[in-house]
Amino acid sequence: MSKPQINATHYDRIPVRPDGKPKKAVVNMVVETPKNSCQKFALNPEYGMIAFHSLLPKSLEWPYDYGFVPQTIAPDKDPLDLLIINEKGLFSGCLIQARVIDAIREAKDNTENDRLIGVPLPSPGAPLPTDAYKNITDVPAGDLYRIKQFLVDYSASQGHTINIKKVIGRKKALALIESANKKFVKKKPVPQ
Repeated sequence: MSKPQINATHYDRIPVRPDGKPKKAVVNMVVETPKNSCQKFALNPEYGMIAFHSLLPKSLEWPYDYGFVPQTIAPDKDPLDLLIINEKGLFSGCLIQARVIDAIREAKDNTENDRLIGVPLPSPGAPLPTDAYKNITDVPAGDLYRIKQFLVDYSASQGHTINIKKVIGRKKALALIESANKKFVKKKPVPQ
């Protein structure tokens, strides 16, 4: 007897882009781990839910909200990771539209594991400093250093080796999204 497939939230049905237009910088993001959390949460694809994954060492907490772009498969076989630079943290399972500004190109245990970097879309009447971020040069150097250092320290605490190769611009980051979406569509056609 086969085990029934449970998918409570159907994250696999959320499109990559809210407007459906390829090569646009705005993508849907599902938050797994909120900003300032000392815990790691991750999508459990079998159940279709965000689940507790692990505790971080006492000295670490997530610098920003961390999650994934739906309907993508990255080289590590998980959805593409996205870290969204925002002032206030969101919550696990939150769907937000993010404007991709670049990506950090890295290898985790010698497997490509790039991290997209994005910002929330502007909210009328509530301007944020990130509204002006168009690319990585707009991000304060201290914030970028903190992101990179966290990725290295977190991975080391999990027994992995991270090699941050470089930061790539928005155009290459968007190409990563297109490639990861094509892999998803080829492997997992979207259910109706």
